[in-house]
Amino acid sequence: MKFQCATAALRDAVQLIAPVCPVRTTLAVLSNIHITADGGAVQVTGTDLDVAVKTSVPAEVSKSGATTIPVRLLLDVLRRIPSETIQISVDDNNVALLRAGDKTQCSLRGMSAMDFPKFPQFEGSDTVELPAKELSDMLRSTSYAVSRDETRYVLNGVCFSFGERFDVVATDGRRLAKYTNPAIKRADHKQLIVATKSINMLQQMLAGDGTVTLRYTTNQLEITTPAATMVTRLIDGHYPNYMQVIPKTCQVAVEVSRKAFQEAIGLATVVTDKTKQAVVRIAFERNKMTISAQTAEIGEVNEIIDVKYSSEPMEIAFNPTFLHDVCQNVDNEEIMLELTNASSPVVMRAGENFLCVIMPMRV
Repeated sequence: MKFQCATAALRDAVQLIAPVCPVRTTLAVLSNIHITADGGAVQVTGTDLDVAVKTSVPAEVSKSGATTIPVRLLLDVLRRIPSETIQISVDDNNVALLRAGDKTQCSLRGMSAMDFPKFPQFEGSDTVELPAKELSDMLRSTSYAVSRDETRYVLNGVCFSFGERFDVVATDGRRLAKYTNPAIKRADHKQLIVATKSINMLQQMLAGDGTVTLRYTTNQLEITTPAATMVTRLIDGHYPNYMQVIPKTCQVAVEVSRKAFQEAIGLATVVTDKTKQAVVRIAFERNKMTISAQTAEIGEVNEIIDVKYSSEPMEIAFNPTFLHDVCQNVDNEEIMLELTNASSPVVMRAGENFLCVIMPMRV
């Protein structure tokens, strides 16, 4: 195999695929990246057997062929090559010789392409198309709420729910983030639970414009973007009925500047006790909201934000991370806080399609 291509293009392709390839594995070839040169392109593939991703790079192919090369070694080499173009040739022993100009060359020992798992053949018939930017925003607004508790495995992923609308949902049991696309409708209700690793990979693939295509079956999801194609296994299980968690009514709704709210939460967090669960209190009184935190050994913060509030005084304690995550991952200038009482869930809304339900803390 022998080809020449732009160094930056190959580096970006390998960098995109690298997170899929496991560092420690009983199947050594999975730590390699599969490279196929044919026609006018080089196809680069990586997998951990649960997730497989492939992309391609334009190239001048002198000799067709395929091999596998240790992905992290290849990436380290490509990052250190200043030349605009690189030539790679592979001998019969799967030793790859990389040449950049007349003065730089490096050899990397690979493994046979025959040992590498084949890219999954997908036969799903259910298809959804939407702008890549829209799906990216949906994932950014929700994926932070995924549970890290491995004993609750169905919560270790993001739920794609199709039916009367397209919902993207994540929850860890203490908060629930949901982003709705009402324009995408399906006659048959279907829920897909996509693992966190696949979601992280997908977010990398969604950089830029263009259309993304989703095809799915009972246990697999294929996602094609302008950058790459990914096939991932789905988490097997039934996602909780998230609509039951969302309060249907509230006593009062308070609108606040997202930026001001985020900055106040960040300031209060400075004086929270880092050795245990941080607590920030939000007190609502007539036309003002006071955000405060206090730790005897550190200090105290109080910040007042002017808001429209005319109900009875109320104070609610929160995990500040939950509030900050919402503010950090939505773009709306204003957010709405829907309140009932100090012990009931609070709903944070940004625009018409996003909400996050947050349980208050008992302190």
